[in-house]
Amino acid sequence: MELSTIQILAAFASTFVSYCIYKAVYNLYFHPLAKFPGPRWVAASYLAEFYYDIVHGGQYFKKIIEMHEKYGPIVRITPHELSLNDPFFYDKVFSSSAQKRDKDRYQTTQGGLPSTAITTIDHDLHRQRRGYVSHLFSKKAISSLEPIIQSKVDLLVSKLKQAHAKQETLAGAFVFAALTTDVVTHFAYGESFNELSKPGFPCELVNVMRGLLLSCHWRRFFPTLDVMLNRLPARVLTWLDPNLIAYLQFDSYLTQLSQDALDKNRKASLSEKPRTLFDALANPEIPVQERTLERMKNESAVVLLAGLDTTARFLMVMTAYLVEFPDVLAKLREEMRGLEEKGVEKPSWTQLEGLPYLTAFIYESLRYRCYLTGRFSRVPLQPLAYKEWTTIVGIPYLMNSHPDVFPDPDTFRPERWIEATARGEHLEKYLVTFSKGSRICLGINLAYAELYLTVAALVKNFELELVGSTLEDINSHRDFGLGFNKEYDFGVDFRVKRVL
Repeated sequence: MELSTIQILAAFASTFVSYCIYKAVYNLYFHPLAKFPGPRWVAASYLAEFYYDIVHGGQYFKKIIEMHEKYGPIVRITPHELSLNDPFFYDKVFSSSAQKRDKDRYQTTQGGLPSTAITTIDHDLHRQRRGYVSHLFSKKAISSLEPIIQSKVDLLVSKLKQAHAKQETLAGAFVFAALTTDVVTHFAYGESFNELSKPGFPCELVNVMRGLLLSCHWRRFFPTLDVMLNRLPARVLTWLDPNLIAYLQFDSYLTQLSQDALDKNRKASLSEKPRTLFDALANPEIPVQERTLERMKNESAVVLLAGLDTTARFLMVMTAYLVEFPDVLAKLREEMRGLEEKGVEKPSWTQLEGLPYLTAFIYESLRYRCYLTGRFSRVPLQPLAYKEWTTIVGIPYLMNSHPDVFPDPDTFRPERWIEATARGEHLEKYLVTFSKGSRICLGINLAYAELYLTVAALVKNFELELVGSTLEDINSHRDFGLGFNKEYDFGVDFRVKRVL
């Protein structure tokens, strides 16, 4: 007896529905996380996460916040994930390399750049891959590059003075991305993209990064999406999204740099010290399977895109705070004048780190309304308060606003850091903007150098004003790995009101 097409489809549908019911029942009653608090509708399946992140555009992080308010510091937010909102337990989960921590497989597909350190699941392989380049990001290494960073900041100051003369309104996202792109490319690639030298701060990589972020949830739920897109001809991709023209050019450029580095290092002496990211990744001492063209290209792309957008966003946020909180700006200027009175015209990074209020301002800017809305995952390989191999996630947006550590968290108050220091407390150990432990942000030292030197230059040289923008434009209402506002954007426009 032959089955009709309808009967075959009905059989498949029945099997699929039965499987879904089985999985929901298992997740609710027999899963190792079944005992943890949380709504049953999020424990049963991933449909809730799909609905709020795909259909409603990055809204699931708000639901997680609501769950913590109702259920406490530990909440089951998906069938396999626990969300942690406990600053005093955070260090035990996000611990040093002595405690093995894998990354959740489910969250490694969001970035679209496989085989990189940041997307590596296995703890030991991640440590190995990070070790290939970590010496380039040490504080000593970054300090040696301070003259280069300062030269880029000086160029930014010059460009802002030119903009003032023309009374131009500037898009903060592009201005500061031009700075961070030039710094990172000079540092990592050995040659700058010279975005600051281009008229109007075009920095096309801003739109590239925005596109990657806004598609992160689609890539997480449909991990084969990137494979399918990569098989399409370039002309089709650019027809689908014109911003991909810049990405394809960027991809081609990195491919060539990676190939050049591989060719050069086949002939290089083992005693030669790597000077750029490509030199480090192509080092002949690295296992051959780790020196592939794809891995080098993807790793170098991650370094730029991560270093470009995150630091640029914080610089833009800090610029807005300098405008919106004039009392804070006045205190910063008074502190900077103290250095000038000592004959220090252009303070170094180390000297700026010694300024208590500037440091407090930077810490508070990294904390307040932190736009890092994505979930940072760890999978402990040893039991903690939970069974080993449990995925535990922390959201910096939540942790940096915990009232037990940061009273009145919705108020921007740099003084809290100075007051804590006077009491012998070190609030910075609870600041998780750059994550913690063995997977802490590799570029943290470079980011701090850029933040200190740039903020000091802005405070010293300019009086700024926002144009058609408010703090609401940089408030995180949607989560796409990083925060976006209600309009799926993130940024302020500003103008140089006066040159000091």
